[in-house]
Amino acid sequence: MKKSIWNALILSLIPIFASACNKDEKPAADATGSYSASAPAEVAESSVDPAKKADVLLPQDPDARAWALVAQMSLDEKIQFIHTDHRKMSEIGSAAGHIPGLPRLKIPELLMIDSSAGSRSKIFKSTTFPATLAIAASWDRDLAYLFAAEVAKQARAQGYGMGLGGGANLVRDPRVGRMFEYLGEDPLLAGKMLASRTEGTQSQHVIATIKHMVGNEQEAHRMEGSSVIDERTLRQIYMLPFEIAVQESQPGNVMCSYNQLSLDGYAPGIWACEHPHILTDILKREWGFKGQVQSDWGATHSTAAAINAGLDEDEHYRAAEYFVPAKVKAALEAGEITIERLNEMVHRKLRTMISIGVMDNPPPNNQAEGFVPDINFAAAEAMAQKAAEQSIVLLKNQPQQAPLDVKTPRKLLPLDASKLKKIAVAGAHADKAILVGSGSGSVTNTTYGSFPLYDGKCRNIDFPQKFNPCFTSNPWKRVKVPMLEAIRNAAPSAEVVYGGNSDEAEPFRPYTEQEIDDAVKQAQQADVAIVVVAQPAGEMADLGTLGLNNARTAEGKQGNQDELVRRIAAVNRNTIVVVESGNPILMPWINDVSAVLEVWYPGDNGGPAIANVLFGKVNPSGKLPVTFPKADADTPTAGKEWEKNPVYAERLNVGYRWYDSKGVEPLFEFGFGLSYTEFHYSDLRVTTDGDGSKTATFTLENTGTLAGRETPQIYAQFPASSGEPPKRLVGWDKVELQPGEKKTVSVKIAPKLQSIWDVANAKWKLVPPAKILVGASSRQIKLEL
Repeated sequence: MKKSIWNALILSLIPIFASACNKDEKPAADATGSYSASAPAEVAESSVDPAKKADVLLPQDPDARAWALVAQMSLDEKIQFIHTDHRKMSEIGSAAGHIPGLPRLKIPELLMIDSSAGSRSKIFKSTTFPATLAIAASWDRDLAYLFAAEVAKQARAQGYGMGLGGGANLVRDPRVGRMFEYLGEDPLLAGKMLASRTEGTQSQHVIATIKHMVGNEQEAHRMEGSSVIDERTLRQIYMLPFEIAVQESQPGNVMCSYNQLSLDGYAPGIWACEHPHILTDILKREWGFKGQVQSDWGATHSTAAAINAGLDEDEHYRAAEYFVPAKVKAALEAGEITIERLNEMVHRKLRTMISIGVMDNPPPNNQAEGFVPDINFAAAEAMAQKAAEQSIVLLKNQPQQAPLDVKTPRKLLPLDASKLKKIAVAGAHADKAILVGSGSGSVTNTTYGSFPLYDGKCRNIDFPQKFNPCFTSNPWKRVKVPMLEAIRNAAPSAEVVYGGNSDEAEPFRPYTEQEIDDAVKQAQQADVAIVVVAQPAGEMADLGTLGLNNARTAEGKQGNQDELVRRIAAVNRNTIVVVESGNPILMPWINDVSAVLEVWYPGDNGGPAIANVLFGKVNPSGKLPVTFPKADADTPTAGKEWEKNPVYAERLNVGYRWYDSKGVEPLFEFGFGLSYTEFHYSDLRVTTDGDGSKTATFTLENTGTLAGRETPQIYAQFPASSGEPPKRLVGWDKVELQPGEKKTVSVKIAPKLQSIWDVANAKWKLVPPAKILVGASSRQIKLEL
């Protein structure tokens, strides 16, 4: 009772804090969004004694408590909460960013870390989890939550209170280097998976980041170019994942992107981190975002313009530092910014720390002498393996051929270990390592180490930007159980041999003729041949082609992974191709092989996960989050070589929508993925609620002989007058079924998912679909009504 009385008293004293510390009471600045007008106004710096400890009991409500703290701060103390001093990073626990604490107000310091597929700490070992794109391929929101929670748990144990994963840029061009960090080509899939990831991260009292808002769909020219996007496309495609995540999971942090934006009705070339329409009009006012807006590292270009547009925190790593005390004070004195806006910036930071639990339950101090993170690596690797298993997509599975038994028709996969005498494995360092994406989305200090760098670089890599993707570490990561060993464990009675490039110093070089000849000879004598191919990509490393020839010798010879596949397939009719990639790849050999698995960048336990799928311990259930084209020329951006100012001329026709609208047949469509069992769809019913929501209800039955998981996808077709592409994903479910089991599945379709953005009236407009489709993929439509 006494505590509640005190809380009520403090709430009533907030206006007194404001009047005591400020000259005048004024309305909040324009960038405050939905913030309360009771926020403190201008602060008279002399009224606060920084040396004095605050022993006053603070309210429990995060908003009120944060305002009470802001009212007790001096001007210098406030400014320390709106920028990182990157020059001190090496001194403070290898953090990507650092906000100093304020002991007198019992505010802890905040350390940030990159966390796309695991903590990127340089001083503490971390688990490499599967790439974010792999998690999207699971189409499993519960898995996304658990994956994020495990990554955050490890980062928190290392002393970091904010994770910088959470990429949500959509796949406009499938060659984009950072696709592995993102969540595919559809805004609903990306948004829902991002929301679950956000919830999982923040369940561990780690602030989640969603990024990079907005229009950062390529690495090339990202620091200078301007993305030209019409307003309808912006809202329905590129902003929608962020909107879903903000409204469903309340992330603490939104990171704005490097690029400029040229939008309808606004001056061309406004930096994303100082664009008031994006940061204030939409994010803070329309969506009601209460967290903070943070720049990408080096993405701030001004002081007053950025602050007034809605940027709350500057992260810099170059000489240009815009939110430092001298520049902020000068802007205040010149009347270019208001103290109300500065107060709100600090309030957003503190409110976020309070509401997510970082304020009262901060991570351990990783700068303490003798500090060792308390990490359960076994549990983390178990989670990494589960995530990899559920993300693998079976793309092809033909009947097995001689010398295997052909009397009883049987698909090649899953392999029957008891019938195999010899297995030939070739390629992609399957004897030692797995590949990861490079850059800030990779794990630097991995549990089992990386291949070495050559003069600080990887050799034999050629990307359009001429940038070496090994600027953080070699993307070939050693693992405890490589794929080769995992296959031997799964088939202990079989002879398992390996061929390919075992050169760690030059892991990307093309195979020599002798290496290919030796691998072919092994495959010719084997019951089954497993060829592993890998496509490197990463930050500042967009691809020139989706083909597997992005490697080069010093003399300019192209990579020859396709040749390895072709020659092995020519001598072994039971050839399986395992693809490690963060992008779609071209498959000129697709008709020559019996089976194909897309395993993405599978993480530390990728070897056992792949073996479990190959031998049927796990039934594959992944579905493609991106379209795999037959050729580079089939893609929405074909013929455009990474323009400085990309024009999003395809508008709404992104990903599968492009292939549908243009009548182009892909190699494998969005949402595609095979299983070792069969599913039957029936009895579709569609009902409409009073608010316009629709519910699609149908029966799903496992008609095969194995337990499995299916992802039924709901698509909507809109009237031709709507100007929409042929179909739009509006929902899905992930359903587990035993053999012979059937379930009634219901998927609700919210009104917004049936709406288009009305540019003239700046609002969503409900356009009831002409038809509801239920499919196993975007092109395998099973039911419609």
